[in-house]
Amino acid sequence: MAATYANSSNQIAALKELYTDDKEYMKDLVYKENPFLALVPKNESPDGFAGKYIPVPLEYGTPQGRSHTFTNAQNQQTPTQLVSFFVYVIEDYQLVTITNLLMEQTKTNAGAFVDAAKLQMDGGFRNITNNIAFELFSDGSGTRGIIGTGTGPTTISGLTNCYTITLSNVQQIVNFEVNMQLVNFVNTSGTISSVSSNFGNVISVDRANGIVVIQSVNSSGTPTADASWTTAGHSLGINGDVISGATGVGGQAGSYVALSGLAAWIPTATPASTDSFWGVNRSADPTRLAGCRFNATSYTIEEGLTSALAFLNREGGKPDLCIMDFASYAALVNALGAKVQYVQVNHDEVEVAFEGITFQSAYGRVTILADRSCPPQTAYLLTMNTWKLRSLGKVPHILTYGMEGLEGLRVGNADALEIRIGYYGEQICPTTEESVAA
Repeated sequence: MAATYANSSNQIAALKELYTDDKEYMKDLVYKENPFLALVPKNESPDGFAGKYIPVPLEYGTPQGRSHTFTNAQNQQTPTQLVSFFVYVIEDYQLVTITNLLMEQTKTNAGAFVDAAKLQMDGGFRNITNNIAFELFSDGSGTRGIIGTGTGPTTISGLTNCYTITLSNVQQIVNFEVNMQLVNFVNTSGTISSVSSNFGNVISVDRANGIVVIQSVNSSGTPTADASWTTAGHSLGINGDVISGATGVGGQAGSYVALSGLAAWIPTATPASTDSFWGVNRSADPTRLAGCRFNATSYTIEEGLTSALAFLNREGGKPDLCIMDFASYAALVNALGAKVQYVQVNHDEVEVAFEGITFQSAYGRVTILADRSCPPQTAYLLTMNTWKLRSLGKVPHILTYGMEGLEGLRVGNADALEIRIGYYGEQICPTTEESVAA
């Protein structure tokens, strides 16, 4: 799909003040609607992700050598069980391109430039921020939704080879935007295959009914029929986020390229004997190496949450935050009725606050928040000081390539200026046994 440039101006310096990393405007732009992204602890220093990878050590077994009989205690000694996840940095980019025409038109009016450029820059920051918020919950595969049903090809508003896709879960529609370029693929037990050679340009999104309408095009942008857009069970992801043949997280060729989110560190399925996550086979002790899992489908939401908390507390977990999707949050509020207790959660870096509710566990009260990026019918019980979003600089920030301040790059084949937004980082959790997916 050919790039489409936004109209803006040459007074790039006028944007520097507005988009400086430490400005409240920037923090509000990134964090306001994304509670987990806002609250997850961060290391955004220049050394936040120095080196080729970060070793994340984890102790999952105590040293043995205890018995009421001395000789047995002596003969049964084993060392502390330790593993290290070798976590590699991932990259994410958002480009905003401004034509020189409008830069010239607003050359003598910095205010007019800022007004015009701010619209595009804000949109760029929101787009990459929404992706970060989404990936913080994901398994790294780039899966944004799954095809429930698909029909086509048809012609819509003069566009040929269009397909209408109804997602298998309507709530996953929050992961889609008009003009996204999608691929569809098969994700079997973490291995990506059958990635479509044609792309799906999103032309409309029906958010009430979970429907995405795409036009199928080939690599040259020519409309092309492709029955794979109607195949139930195929996954949908953004072109460039999905790697054919990838077999999971690992930081090497043939691995996923997206953030290792909660679903990666705390998979909903118990890791098998063939598991490999950042170089660690977690099947030796799935609870301590890959968190706890609790199936609450046979419970009411209130009972399920209580039982999941009890299960996690039994394993030594002391969660202080529960994140769930909006539908589950509403169901919990309705179930609690008059018993509901609201609480305001403030961010310690910026004037952004989130309203939630509190719920009692054996180890104290847990704050419950709704996040639109949380997968449907899933709740994460987390001990927040065990998580870290590590990065080289702010997540996200304007890439300056060693230069000071906001910089634009002249586009080689167009009369325009390109501004690059992005980040280099990864989410880590060295003590996953303290968290649960329910």
